[in-house]
Amino acid sequence: MQTVLLSLGGLLVAAALIIFTAVAWRNMGNGGRAAVLSIVTILLLAVPFPFKRFKLWATAETFAALGALALWCTTLAGYYLYRPPGTDFGPDTVGAWTAGVLAVLAAYRGASRLSATSWAMLPLAAIGASYAAASDLGLAVILMLTIALALGIAAWLTARFPGRYARSDLWASRLLTCAAVVAACSAGLRAAFGLDDPVVPPVAAAVAVLAAANLVGVGFAKRLRVSTTSMLIAASAAGSLVLCAWTLAVRSDSGELAVPSLALLAAAIVPFATAGSRDYKWGFALAQGAGLAALAAFATVAFDAPDLSAYFAVFLVARLVAPLLGEPLGEPLRIASYLVGAGTALAASLITLGGLGVLWFGAEPAGVFTWEIPIVLVALAFAAVLLPVRFRVQGAALALTFAVVSTSILLWHADPEQWDAVPFLGFTLCAVVGLVTALASRTLAGRCCGWVALAVWAPIAALAASDSRSIDPGEGWVPFWLTVTAAAMLAVAAGAPRRSRPDRVLGSVLAHVVAGISVIGGLFPWVEAVWEGSDLRLFLPAQFGVYTLVLAGTALMVPVRKWGYIIAALCTGTVGWWLLLAAQEVQTLEFFTAPPAAVLFLIGLWRLEKRPQTGSWATLAVPILVGIGPSLLLALGDGEPARRVGVGAAAIAVIIAGLGRRWQAPLVLGSIALAVLTINELSLVWDYIPVWIPPAIGGVVLIGAGATFEKRRRDLARIRQGLKAMR
Repeated sequence: MQTVLLSLGGLLVAAALIIFTAVAWRNMGNGGRAAVLSIVTILLLAVPFPFKRFKLWATAETFAALGALALWCTTLAGYYLYRPPGTDFGPDTVGAWTAGVLAVLAAYRGASRLSATSWAMLPLAAIGASYAAASDLGLAVILMLTIALALGIAAWLTARFPGRYARSDLWASRLLTCAAVVAACSAGLRAAFGLDDPVVPPVAAAVAVLAAANLVGVGFAKRLRVSTTSMLIAASAAGSLVLCAWTLAVRSDSGELAVPSLALLAAAIVPFATAGSRDYKWGFALAQGAGLAALAAFATVAFDAPDLSAYFAVFLVARLVAPLLGEPLGEPLRIASYLVGAGTALAASLITLGGLGVLWFGAEPAGVFTWEIPIVLVALAFAAVLLPVRFRVQGAALALTFAVVSTSILLWHADPEQWDAVPFLGFTLCAVVGLVTALASRTLAGRCCGWVALAVWAPIAALAASDSRSIDPGEGWVPFWLTVTAAAMLAVAAGAPRRSRPDRVLGSVLAHVVAGISVIGGLFPWVEAVWEGSDLRLFLPAQFGVYTLVLAGTALMVPVRKWGYIIAALCTGTVGWWLLLAAQEVQTLEFFTAPPAAVLFLIGLWRLEKRPQTGSWATLAVPILVGIGPSLLLALGDGEPARRVGVGAAAIAVIIAGLGRRWQAPLVLGSIALAVLTINELSLVWDYIPVWIPPAIGGVVLIGAGATFEKRRRDLARIRQGLKAMR
């Protein structure tokens, strides 16, 4: 309750002082005003000492805080009243007198040992530094450094001579120290703001390097478990320098400083986000990475060095120096160098991908798309030996791929007529690099990326070949060779020595995707060729034929999912055969149904021999239906005699095979087909039979059945048992 009352009373008195200083004294003369303020200020600064003597500690602290505020108000008001004629009351005046008041309060704090005085200095210092920063350059720096010095002295006195509330004094001294550090750094920032524009970018890069070094220092402080005060000082210095670096980067309006600024932000956030963790490696790595980026940016803005070359040089030097450093900086520096190298490779790769518009749309290369890109990428490919062993193949492959692409585009743009074939050759080489990566990489991710690269660059190479006058083999050939590529890709994915299964599955799936692209690419020329009757109509069936052969071979090579490849080969082979017949304008139905039915029948026989328990219905029913069903439907009615005879012969052959091998499905289906065909034949000759013959035959049959009923019933039971015994 006492704290609440003292706080409310102090706020009211402070408000009264401010109102009196600003408004109420206009009814008094200058002397009266100064006298009132001086007397009140002296009383407020003197009263805490007797209160301390009577151990009224909280009351003494309240009046000490009010006295600090009253001293500041009285000083400014007195100068305003008695300033020399012609002098101005501007920001430099407020900053200068505030610095003096802070010095007096620091001495008062040492004498009184009251914690409230230390706390009151913090907002006064913020106000004074703000006004001082608005002054002229030289005076602003001097005033801000003076304020920082006063705060530092007050922090030392507060820590050295604690009062009644020791814990409050401890935190007050810590915050005063942080405020002194921030004020000193702000003085440097104010000095930097006075520099000429051409000098600002190098200074901003240099400040970014200092900020990164301070972040490394914060990491050391955290690792050594220093005191809270030391940690706050280090964090204040680092935070101030990071803010300075960001501010100067924005003022410089230089794009080269964007990367160091973002790196500093990440390096500043991570230590606070992982404050409870004992893994200091990533904090060091991010801080060192920000420093490396700042060094590269400094070389760029100060010496006009090429951007990517500067980053590559920084990466190379850091990676070579990292093994020479001990713990705890060696391993984080190695990680930081990898981050810089990866960022360099990513930037060069994105610029290269943007350059594809030059090749396809005839656009002009962007300003950053120069010969520096392939040079840096080739250097990164050689520098891949510095990566861990398991990442070297994919690192070199990535850099080499985009180096080849960028070189191809730049050569083609220099002279499209002379270098007409270079894009196709370059993209083909990229596909080969992807295949080598898929087979040689030591990591699953690297092998998967290799298959993806092969699936991406192969169609792009085909597109480049179709656009090249010197490489284009003619209409229809590009989709065909792309199908051959997909077939080879599938064969390699299925048959090459295995390290793991997921990447081979991905390679097979991507091979199917490439084959689908090639089929789509060859479909429209095939339709046009069939319409015009040209020889190009044979390419699409050939594409299906090639892929069918590879699917069949893959079914023999893979240890699992053989039936999936067998069914796929049967489907693609059937489609290819039908396309060939359509291209040759064949209209006989049996040419479309008989070969697939024969292949299905052979596969069914093989399955039935391997697994007799499967039964003939699961293995032989489908090929019989495919082979006989469509022809039987066309044979009904007054169809072609040859087709009717052929269907009957096929049905009889199926029945004989079923009886001979005791297969139920061929016997039943053949009998049904033969019965339907017999009924159809009878319907055709029905009009030529005398009317008395059908009743006579029916009567004879009924009489015979009645006379031998018991025997026929035994025969039917025997037939039923025989059918049940069949497979």
